[in-house]
Amino acid sequence: MMFKSAISALTIAAFASLVGAQNSTTAQKIGYTGTLSNLDGGLGGTIQVVDATTLQISSYTLKDASAPALYWWGTTDGVLKNGFRISNTQVTSAATSNMLTIKLDSGKTTADFSTVGLWCERLNANFGQATLKASDGTSTTSGPASATTTAKSAAPIVASSYLTIFGTFIAAAVFATQMA
Repeated sequence: MMFKSAISALTIAAFASLVGAQNSTTAQKIGYTGTLSNLDGGLGGTIQVVDATTLQISSYTLKDASAPALYWWGTTDGVLKNGFRISNTQVTSAATSNMLTIKLDSGKTTADFSTVGLWCERLNANFGQATLKASDGTSTTSGPASATTTAKSAAPIVASSYLTIFGTFIAAAVFATQMA
């Protein structure tokens, strides 16, 4: 009887892990990219989601950062002024390299927004923004990956997670039945 209970508990745990793993990895938009519009200050570049709390901009340009209170913001409706600060690091200087890493340190993760941009909080001015999309052009969520992985190439990683959980479940079930 105890072994049947153990098998039931393992089954529930395995399926809960599968659902939880899928939900947590898809919500973060790992590998999503977007091209920054140039509305002010010579802003430009391509933003990529590295992980839940890191964005990276390649081909980064910002010619003028003289506006007061420039911060990276995110929004869910595509309108930056309706959004929120995603990084507490104030942008105070023009670009000095073609790569910029943005740490999301304001309590938000990449799951909390679909558009990111540079916003002047004092002047209520949008310097430019990018809508984050999967490599196939959709704005739905993707799977886990590294900084250079796209949503399509993340699928094997998710499948590997499922196989690991499934293998663990099978091994536990075999062990339990041998002990009975």
